[in-house]
Amino acid sequence: MRNRNYLIAILVLLLQACSLIPDSGEMDSHGTWLQAESENYVYYYRPNSAAAADIDKIEAEQERVFVQLNEILGTSYNQKIHVYIFNDLADAGFTDKTGQAFPILNTIEVIYGSDGYTIGKRGISAHEVAHIITFNAWGPTDLRILSEGIAVYMEHVTYDSEANYDSSQMIVAALAVHGGLPDIESLASDFGQFDTNISYPVSGSFSGYIIHGFGMEKYRKLFTEGRRVHFAADFQSVYGVSLSDVENTWGRQSDKSLPQ
Repeated sequence: MRNRNYLIAILVLLLQACSLIPDSGEMDSHGTWLQAESENYVYYYRPNSAAAADIDKIEAEQERVFVQLNEILGTSYNQKIHVYIFNDLADAGFTDKTGQAFPILNTIEVIYGSDGYTIGKRGISAHEVAHIITFNAWGPTDLRILSEGIAVYMEHVTYDSEANYDSSQMIVAALAVHGGLPDIESLASDFGQFDTNISYPVSGSFSGYIIHGFGMEKYRKLFTEGRRVHFAADFQSVYGVSLSDVENTWGRQSDKSLPQ
């Protein structure tokens, strides 16, 4: 029964993903997309757009981050990622996000223009790609605290080392000072109940902390084997220490930048 439910969930995800991605017929018949290909990506972008003007820069940044993600994550993922680059939120049809990944299809949807960038810029170029690689190289997870956490943390560790890119940790520090920092078990069990301005940076900060302290392999194990309904017990099993002890130590260090 468990295997059957898993397959149903995967099928639903696949159908949802397909419904949101322009097919080749739409691209050809309407002529709304240009296409470019690099070693590890196929790009689709609007004619006369900011992405069209900067496509060489986007390609260079995404190739850099693709290689670096494989190195950091300990993976050897080599499937080409299809990238749909929209001009802005309205063009993409986004109302509550600025990008999304469809790991089963090796596809991401992002924006590049007046509403910001979720591709081609250091500090954001790794996020959606990290979702693709972790899902396909590690396996699926029902723990959004870990799937979003690793994606946010990868934004940090693939950033220019000369820059002070610690926005997640600054947000966590502010939440801790004002008593608004959610407990990790609640975030793990019901990620969606929290505002994304809280859930994402907190997940990124905590993920970075345990990766730095315990290593990527243990994180991968919790990512694939942990479950949100008994996250604390799974954490204890993988790490050999209680979630509360690690969380308390992380919380006391919340005024420091993320570890390198």
